[in-house]
Amino acid sequence: MGNVMKFVVLSLVVMGSALTPAVAAVDPTKPALVKGISASESNLVDGELALQSIFKRSSGYSAIISGKSYREGDTLNEFTVSKIYPKHVIITDGRQQKILRMYAYEIKK
Repeated sequence: MGNVMKFVVLSLVVMGSALTPAVAAVDPTKPALVKGISASESNLVDGELALQSIFKRSSGYSAIISGKSYREGDTLNEFTVSKIYPKHVIITDGRQQKILRMYAYEIKK
């Protein structure tokens, strides 16, 4: 009788785990999306440019924007990289300038 009970419990556990849908792993280090911030103040410009990293090199800073490396003076789409700072990048298109930040600052109380 004990073996039958073990078999039933084991069968239920196996069936339950097989029927449970796979849960996608969530990256705990991924920043939360912040609502109410304009595109020029977030890490997105016109829904396509994202500042991902900034590196200090012997010749100055370089930035990874939307997966590609840029230095001051380089062009990306219609923008030119004007200045790279340790925490943000300024890009211009001749009429306006935009600030790309690594992440949007949100002060919580």
